[in-house]
Amino acid sequence: MVKSLTNLRQDRPLPLGNLLNAAARTLAAELDAGLAAAGFSDLRAAHAPIFQAIDPGGTRLADLAARIGVTKQAMSEPIRHLETQAYIEVMPDPVDKRARLVRLTPKGESVVTAGMEVVNRFDAQLDSAIGAAEVARMRQVLTKIINGAGRTPH
Repeated sequence: MVKSLTNLRQDRPLPLGNLLNAAARTLAAELDAGLAAAGFSDLRAAHAPIFQAIDPGGTRLADLAARIGVTKQAMSEPIRHLETQAYIEVMPDPVDKRARLVRLTPKGESVVTAGMEVVNRFDAQLDSAIGAAEVARMRQVLTKIINGAGRTPH
């Protein structure tokens, strides 16, 4: 579990970014623990975006990198790790032989299932602790933030 945040400046609330970051770290720690308990101790929550971005029939490596928001070069190490551990397979794209296609293996599909169980359990705990209506409202607000609410034009 993530350590609680302390506010060094008692005269104002903690910055929202700090709170969001701490909440994300809390969920990541839950996901890490859940994956390890399910037998996937060689994975971390940091791998989750890769698993989430792979289409059922496979995804081109360049598209995968773009979906995650990193360069193809930045994807090379985690992709190599996941391929070595047999979570994914990388092959030439049958449509464009110059492109590389990334697909989940059955072991990779098992990770997705285990990860979703952890996330669903975490969501259920939130529903129980603060109420389903409050969680739904939080989802709406966070979606607005992600979609650009509050940004100042440059």
